[in-house]
Amino acid sequence: MNFRPIFIAIVQMVGLFLSGIFIPLLPWLFTPVPLILIYVRNSKMEGLTVLGIACLIISLLGGWYILFFFLFIFNLIAISIGEGLLRQWKPELSIAGSALLSVLAIGSVAGYYFVHIGESPLPVIERFILEQRDEAVKLYSSHGFNEITAAISSIPAVSFHYFSLMLPCLLILIVATIAACSYATAKVIIVRNPGAGPRIESTPLALWYAPDAWIWGLIGALVCIMMPNELARFLLGWNIVVLFAIVYFIQGAALVDYFLKLKLHIRPFARILIYIVVLALPPLIAGTIVFGIIDVWADFRKLRKPAIP
Repeated sequence: MNFRPIFIAIVQMVGLFLSGIFIPLLPWLFTPVPLILIYVRNSKMEGLTVLGIACLIISLLGGWYILFFFLFIFNLIAISIGEGLLRQWKPELSIAGSALLSVLAIGSVAGYYFVHIGESPLPVIERFILEQRDEAVKLYSSHGFNEITAAISSIPAVSFHYFSLMLPCLLILIVATIAACSYATAKVIIVRNPGAGPRIESTPLALWYAPDAWIWGLIGALVCIMMPNELARFLLGWNIVVLFAIVYFIQGAALVDYFLKLKLHIRPFARILIYIVVLALPPLIAGTIVFGIIDVWADFRKLRKPAIP
């Protein structure tokens, strides 16, 4: 067992996680990467050693509740993606599988907690968010940030109600974003330097598309939006619609990348400017989503193999 890469991976992973507390979200997007790299390029045993020591350090520094998020989000994502890369799974399967495992683990613990206290999750979550809002107002007002205090205080209470209803979608979105960024970063590094791991082929965005069967999930969610019950309408409708909208935005972005890069041969800098314009304008975002949905039937890039009669 080589202790030098183990030590480096532990320092990198713990450092990225702790820095995410002070720089919200950005370092967390890449926190699983060191564990993925050592798990794939060195060995599973060295990867599990990094996991155990890193969890021990986090538990000593932050307590069990910080360890809970560190273990069930970042470490579970890292191990799942590592297995996906070793087994040569498709990108969507590795990312969706790792995100799903993480969400199921968090949901199981949260479900046990709510059953134990004997309360419905929605009122508890709303109370917690409102308490955090009040704490934030006190904190900013004590430091003289009057504009921020006024902005937070002006948010109506009903907004927190709808935020609570959309929380499952937001949790899945955050976890899936961490998984996607970690997968993409780790794969680029492993493709260039596989180490002792298997040789992994790069998959360009321009040739990616979601499994066609996923469109039925979007259609089912759109039907659920028409339900009369508010809780069912949000949990089974809007939460799932938003998730599938993101999937088909990525598929639409892959189509745009295909035409700009492989058909029109536009230079990378110009393509980046076009992507920034698309992300800055909501009508173009909506158009990209529609473009991605239509591709399920139109197959603009002719990537899907015809069915064998």
